Amino acid sequence: MTRSFKPSVFVGAAAAIAVILFAIVAIPQYFSQQARLEVLRASVGQIARVAASVIDGDAHGRLLDRDQYTPELYARTLAPLVKLHNASSDIFYVYTMADLSGKTVFVLDTAKSPLLKTSQHLQASEYLEPFTLRKEYESDWLEQLAAGRIWVTPTFQKDDYGNFLTGHAPIFDSAGRYVGFVGVDFNLEYYLAQEARFRTIVMWSLISAVIVALVLGYWVARYQYALYDQVQTHYHSSMRDELTALLNRRGALAAVGKVLTDRAATTHAVLLVDIDNFKSINDTYGHAVGDQVIARLAQSINHCIRGADISARLGGDEFMIFAPDCDLEGAQEIADRLLAFVRDSRAPQEIEYTVSVGITVDAQRNADFDTMYRRADTALYQAKSAGKNRYVVCENRA
Repeated sequence: MTRSFKPSVFVGAAAAIAVILFAIVAIPQYFSQQARLEVLRASVGQIARVAASVIDGDAHGRLLDRDQYTPELYARTLAPLVKLHNASSDIFYVYTMADLSGKTVFVLDTAKSPLLKTSQHLQASEYLEPFTLRKEYESDWLEQLAAGRIWVTPTFQKDDYGNFLTGHAPIFDSAGRYVGFVGVDFNLEYYLAQEARFRTIVMWSLISAVIVALVLGYWVARYQYALYDQVQTHYHSSMRDELTALLNRRGALAAVGKVLTDRAATTHAVLLVDIDNFKSINDTYGHAVGDQVIARLAQSINHCIRGADISARLGGDEFMIFAPDCDLEGAQEIADRLLAFVRDSRAPQEIEYTVSVGITVDAQRNADFDTMYRRADTALYQAKSAGKNRYVVCENRA
């Protein structure tokens, strides 16, 4: 089956286009996703700030001293956080923590309040219960909070209740002293559902990009092949004689050069063929008939040469046969066949014509075509001078 393109070009073009389209789709989506996450983190940070602002800092400071703890103080300090938690269904936990003697402990937890309205089955943290942070979440967050900054986890966290972001905000008493921080675990189910829809859109966009890349890659490969084929057609036509379809001088030199390069250590023969009295044919019958005679001779030459021989029209009525791996006897056989075939064939309008042939054979290790051509041309001149309709051999005496 004839191919209409090169598979390697198709694969390369499709891959390059796919990379570009993937970049067009994926890069904006990546930055958009990061931007959406940052907006969400900012929102969680603001909720944490609001939570810290509703806490009585002085009361929270007293709760850090176990001796000052009373259930009434705990419930009164917790109440504003419970109202905040009830106001948002996207909140998992609201709690406060503090750093006591180098250990982080829970202070308040809305899950302990009977007033909390939530569908989640939350497990409350006990008053002053130690908190242990998992290694994968370790950072300088406590230092950030002690310095008065809001801190939000940089990415999602996951526990038995699902995926969440946590925002922390420092708590200060009326004297401006740092007395702990509030934590808000924000439910990400809605956000993740939205992101899943975005991922579906991106996935289909990437699939579409692959299809577009394959189509465009195919057409690029088709165009490249058509362009290459056109160049090759022009190249081959520049190597061929339009009238006879034989190689022209340029094509002959290229073909002979390749043979001499590949077969340097062998014997080659060059035969130059010229139509006898061709000017008289043109003058008597016209150039159209002369062209027909030239075309007929080209057919005769192709009939008489061997399969590996190179035949060419060098110009006008001059033809060349280059016979690789051919000794003198073989070259003479080609010339005899050609002379006999021309004599026995009829040209257009029953015009009879003959040809003269000049032969040279070179058995040197590195044959030189220019030298062989000059010797064959000398032999052709001698054949013309000796009466035409014959061949003459120019021996290689080098």
